[in-house]
Amino acid sequence: MGQLFDLNHIAYIIVSLALTIIVLVLGKRHLKSAFTKDVFLKFFALSTFFLHLSPLWVDYLRHGAANVAANMIFPIFFCNLSMYMLVVAAFWANKQGKSFQAFAIVTAYGGVFGALISLFYPSYYLGAASMFEWGVFKSLVSHSTMLIGAAWLFIAGYFKIRLTNTLVFAFGLIFYGFAGVIVNTLYEAFGLPDPNAMYLSQPPLAEAPFLNAYAIALIMLILIGGFSLTYERYACAPSERTIKRLA
Repeated sequence: MGQLFDLNHIAYIIVSLALTIIVLVLGKRHLKSAFTKDVFLKFFALSTFFLHLSPLWVDYLRHGAANVAANMIFPIFFCNLSMYMLVVAAFWANKQGKSFQAFAIVTAYGGVFGALISLFYPSYYLGAASMFEWGVFKSLVSHSTMLIGAAWLFIAGYFKIRLTNTLVFAFGLIFYGFAGVIVNTLYEAFGLPDPNAMYLSQPPLAEAPFLNAYAIALIMLILIGGFSLTYERYACAPSERTIKRLA
C-alpha cells in the first residue's frame, strides 16, 4: 500500500525533479526563438491535459467502459484549474500584451505550487496498491509535466519576475476561489455531496485544520514575495528593483 515518503515515493521525487531540471536546462540552452519556446510550452501543457484525461481511454480499452472522475469535468483542485490555465497560456495568441503577462504570472506560480504540493503530498497515491496503477502513475507524471510547463513560463521569460507579481497572484487567488465557489454551489444546487472545491469547505489535511485554504494562500503570497525580492536583489540592476523605484 502506498505511503507518504516510502521508497517508491522518494525515488519518484528524486528522479522526477532531476529530469525536470535537465529538461528545463536543455530547453533554456537550445530553444532561443519565440516559436520554439512556444512549441515547448504547448507540448508540456497538452501532455499534462491528456495525461489527466488518459484514464478514460485506458479504462475503456481495458473494460469496455470508463468512469469519469469529478476532477475531469470540474476544476475541483487547485492544480486542476492551473492545468487548464497552462493550456490557455500556451495557446494565447499575443504573448506580449499585459493581459497575457498577468495571466502567465498566475499560471506559472499556480502551476508550480500545485505541482510541488502534489509531488510531496500525493493523496491519490496513499493507500494505492501500486504506484504503477495507471490512475496513480498518470497523476504523478501529469504533475511533473505541469511543473515543467509552469516553470518554463519563468525560465523562457514570458514575464518579468518582480515583487509586483505578488499582487497579481493575489488577484489570481481570488479567481481560484471564485471558481471553487461556483463548483461548490453547482454541486449543492443539484443535491450532490460537497466536492470541497479549492478546499473552501474543509482543509486538505484533517490532522492540520489550521492549514486551510486561506492560510495556504497567505503562505503562497509570502513565498512569492520573498522569492521576488531575492531575485530582484541578485538578478536585477538597482534601477529595476521594485523597492528602489518605490523609494
